[in-house]
Amino acid sequence: MKKIVLLASVICLFLCTSFTIHKYYLSVTDITYNTEEGSLQMITRLFYDDLEDVLRERYKEDLTVDETSNQEELDIYIKKYLKAKMIIKVNGEEKNLSYLGKEYEDDYVVCYIEITDITSLKTLEIENTVLMDAFEEQKNMVHTDILGKKKSLLLVNGKAKAVLNFSE
Repeated sequence: MKKIVLLASVICLFLCTSFTIHKYYLSVTDITYNTEEGSLQMITRLFYDDLEDVLRERYKEDLTVDETSNQEELDIYIKKYLKAKMIIKVNGEEKNLSYLGKEYEDDYVVCYIEITDITSLKTLEIENTVLMDAFEEQKNMVHTDILGKKKSLLLVNGKAKAVLNFSE
């Protein structure tokens, strides 16, 4: 079943990125726990135009999300937005997201985020409402690779939170 969900998400992402104008609203976030560094490393992929729409609506009307814009200013807004829309709790304690930066790939922006100082991981609570404030149909796929266990979640408007237990 997990393989089917993963395959479906990859196919959907491929189809969604094959067109400049899209009618699907999907983000994909990969979360990996690096035990050696004691950190959660996150990669989030968001469509340029969707991210631009929400940042313009919330922060600055003339903001452009592309390689020609002021990258320092853009990073400030992306960081602020992601911190407001992604809430991560480790072992019941809310953690601070560190926005590391972004890259541009095809039709989407790849954002790098890290949470440090994690000495043990028994539970992981993920709330991801990214882009849901702008697009009611938004779906946020989350893939985790933690302590050798891979799990996938589909978070939707109204059900954008999940708790994963790794102590079993």
